[in-house]
Amino acid sequence: MNDPLEQWDRHRGYRSELHERAEASDELQLLLAFSGGGTRAAAFAYGVLEELAVTHVAFDGRVRSLVDEIDQVSSVSGGSFTAAYLGLHGREAFKDFPERFLERNVQSELLLSLLSPINWLKLFSPYWERSDLAAEYYDRAIFEGARFRDLENVDGPFVVILATDLTTGSPFAFVQEMFDFLCSDLWNYPLSRAVASSSAVPIVLSPITLRNYDGCGFQAPKWVTGAQAPGRELDRQYVNARNLSGYLAKKRRYVRLVDGVISDNLGVRGPFEKWSSFEVPKQRPMGNRTREVALVIVNAQTTPDERWDTLDLLPSLAVILDAATSAQVNRYNFETIDLMKQKFKSWNQRTDGWDPPEHYTLIETSFVDVKDPNERAYLNGLGTSLHLPVEDVTRLRRAARQALREDPRFQALVARLARIDG
Repeated sequence: MNDPLEQWDRHRGYRSELHERAEASDELQLLLAFSGGGTRAAAFAYGVLEELAVTHVAFDGRVRSLVDEIDQVSSVSGGSFTAAYLGLHGREAFKDFPERFLERNVQSELLLSLLSPINWLKLFSPYWERSDLAAEYYDRAIFEGARFRDLENVDGPFVVILATDLTTGSPFAFVQEMFDFLCSDLWNYPLSRAVASSSAVPIVLSPITLRNYDGCGFQAPKWVTGAQAPGRELDRQYVNARNLSGYLAKKRRYVRLVDGVISDNLGVRGPFEKWSSFEVPKQRPMGNRTREVALVIVNAQTTPDERWDTLDLLPSLAVILDAATSAQVNRYNFETIDLMKQKFKSWNQRTDGWDPPEHYTLIETSFVDVKDPNERAYLNGLGTSLHLPVEDVTRLRRAARQALREDPRFQALVARLARIDG
């Protein structure tokens, strides 16, 4: 399904440096990351977007809604449905996304497609699997045949949909910078297949396969070679460079992708690997007008169920598997956020001496921020399927809006933005 790239050109394709929002301010960089968690995560992310849409700030000489200032959204699994739809429709996403996806019984419709005799012949083919069926459904019912080239025709943020490379366990981003290593053109790739890759839960769904081509004249960045120097084997950059070099060697003719949650449930590890090698200069670069950089992590993870600790009974196998998986994901989430906090702190120490200063803010919006203990317990009990009752979707959206609105770091960011022109 992925086309070969005839001739590599760094000035062409779906790349972050080529994507622009003409009306967005240069003084604010607003980045969002949507976690996994099925419809639960998609609805919680949508609620954050709703709150940003009604948050207006007077800065840069204009009154702006913060949803129009989003520069980039990265996402995994369930969050990728919301991110992709926003990137494809911009503000128009608020018109029908709840009806198109959030309030739809996607899980039942996928099951009906699987049971349809029309699809049985396809499933007998060794080249057509369950995730192909899911991608076809998403293409028809949600994204209406959209390709990545269509994202450039919309006043929306740059979208980074993240899956997991099944062989290396590393994040795989659907951006041209990653497809360059495969000598493949992302331009005509279906948006639905990227979302299907990002949400391809192992065993339940099959991997999505990409072909690794050769002969496009791609030249890898110098850091890929430099990072693989002897003695750096335990360095994060070394591991990333080695994984990318695996694509360049062309021994891996095919790349299998599964759920992005496996490598990063928050949707920030992929971008963070790029940021981790970035160092802030001592002085503000010429032409840089940025005053505020904000990353909002929308985290729909649940907390452990402690009821079993009060009973003299062993939990069921399903409960044990869920608890073990959740514990690992939650721990990994904690480590990721802690790394981001350290990075932002070091950047703030450096940019505080700029004239004017540049400020980095990390905001995490999660179920933990829901103050009502009963509501928090209710949300924590929701599953990660691709179907939730309308009442659950409504409560998730409302909880996300309130959690972001009452977050002290978000309130401080809005206040600083209002003072930029002052």
